[in-house]
Amino acid sequence: MIYYSISHLTLYTYTDPVTGSMMEVRMHPRRESNQHVVEFGLDISPRANTLDYDDYLGNVIHIFDIPAKHTKLAIKMDTIVEMHETPLVPEAISSDAWGTLEAQQFTRDAFDMLKPGHFARTSPAFEAFSQEVGFLKLDDPLSTLRDINQKLYDTLEYDQTVTNVDSPIEVAIENRKGVCQDYAHIMLTVVRGMGIPCRYVSGYLYHRTEEQDRSAEDASHAWVEAWLPELGWVGFDPTNNLICGDRHIRACIGQDYEDTAPTKGVFTGAAETELAVSVQVSKLEALPTHHDAPFSFQLPDLEHQQFQQQQQQQQ
Repeated sequence: MIYYSISHLTLYTYTDPVTGSMMEVRMHPRRESNQHVVEFGLDISPRANTLDYDDYLGNVIHIFDIPAKHTKLAIKMDTIVEMHETPLVPEAISSDAWGTLEAQQFTRDAFDMLKPGHFARTSPAFEAFSQEVGFLKLDDPLSTLRDINQKLYDTLEYDQTVTNVDSPIEVAIENRKGVCQDYAHIMLTVVRGMGIPCRYVSGYLYHRTEEQDRSAEDASHAWVEAWLPELGWVGFDPTNNLICGDRHIRACIGQDYEDTAPTKGVFTGAAETELAVSVQVSKLEALPTHHDAPFSFQLPDLEHQQFQQQQQQQQ
């Protein structure tokens, strides 16, 4: 087993005082067979009480509100996650799996992950791109997914300056550039169009030097999971051309980014918002025997820290 320590700090700065901030936070790592949350802490400034609930997909969602006036809002998540080795994925599965997938399309979980999402939807530009790249159904669904993963990696350049969190997939397609959110949305659209249930995954990637990952280290990450007969949900990371394993820590799943954004909220006021995010994922040699006091901070101190200006929430 492997232990990872993850810190995710988000800072909202408003040009004028705002009131009534209401926020949803989707940063809690998922509790699954090969992933166990050892410790989790969520700190908010200005101070706020949080409630949490599990949605129907098993995502843990924290909610809070801040009624008083404020010009900054900081959200700090710290967690330790225990990851177990994931089973090796074969090169291919039986060609009969196509028939099995067709028969499964009207089950609830499959049906939800076959529908278009807010961002993951077809268009004339997408159809032209798909035909140009040559996404084809191969002998079996797993070989097909491996091929799509590889082709997206080869076709799109990783670039953090072209798209933002609200960009439709046409922006990345036109520029042949984007970040992990764009890779995931395009792959979702391709795969669902072939009748394979596929879901968006928001989480974190532990970077190893020898792997030469091209996604950013100081940001959250996104990939997809497809449901396959014989195997269940299998993760594919087209940004890095990987089959997901014990370096991919899952936080939230949904139809696309609209369902899984790490933070989402509203406020009362006419202010402009600046968003900055800092993420750190570290591998622990062993589980600590004791831990420091819960994270705490004062907002003025945040102004002296370095944050990545967040044009793209998922990178």
